[in-house]
Amino acid sequence: CAAALGVFEEIESGKLIERAGTIGDLMVAALRDIATDTDVVGQIRGRGAMIAAELVVPGTREPHRDAVAAISQHCQNNGVLTLTAGTFGNVLRFLPPLSISDELLIDAFDVVRDGFATL
Repeated sequence: CAAALGVFEEIESGKLIERAGTIGDLMVAALRDIATDTDVVGQIRGRGAMIAAELVVPGTREPHRDAVAAISQHCQNNGVLTLTAGTFGNVLRFLPPLSISDELLIDAFDVVRDGFATL
């Protein structure tokens, strides 16, 4: 019980809920910007610091598993960890630590942007 109380105190004193919202806003803005340059982003969704982009075959609503695999591999090769998800494996998920700086998050999304550019 003491450990759980300690966690709650850290969440409150570290303003981690607010930080999750800020991180989410930055990621959604970055993904929306990326979506203006590509036609594979079908939907951006999530809450707080857990954001996902559903990728589709351009001009369709068909899942684009290959695009997710390519972008995820590019990110991993360049030091950015992503998650793949979705029934069809066409969802790229982002779940950074709440302690990440804005600068590091922006750098990470530069790598993500480069991954989309390889398609």
